[in-house]
Amino acid sequence: MTGLLILLLFLVAGNLIQAQFTLPVPGSIIGMLLLLFFLVLRGRTPSSLTDISKTLSPLLPLFIIPVSVGIVTQKALLEENGVALLVILAVSLIPGALVCAFIMNWKRKS
Repeated sequence: MTGLLILLLFLVAGNLIQAQFTLPVPGSIIGMLLLLFFLVLRGRTPSSLTDISKTLSPLLPLFIIPVSVGIVTQKALLEENGVALLVILAVSLIPGALVCAFIMNWKRKS
């Protein structure tokens, strides 16, 4: 239960920072970055956070359902802005994949 509280605290902190400074980045992303910095500075992951992550990880595919419904129900919008959305998706995936690869490589060497 402590791990879930840690995740929620970082989510709330990210939302507060986003609202306070009216940043164009979602509060959840800011919270994730804060959590990343916390874990890097700490040097290890608390066991409670590891436990809740193992519990929540199998539920991640459920987040695909709203996207799938949006694609099916918003066909006209997708036809109008499909190319722009595809470019945005590609541009956002590349840095994310690079950061993940860097972190995996860094942890493998540690």
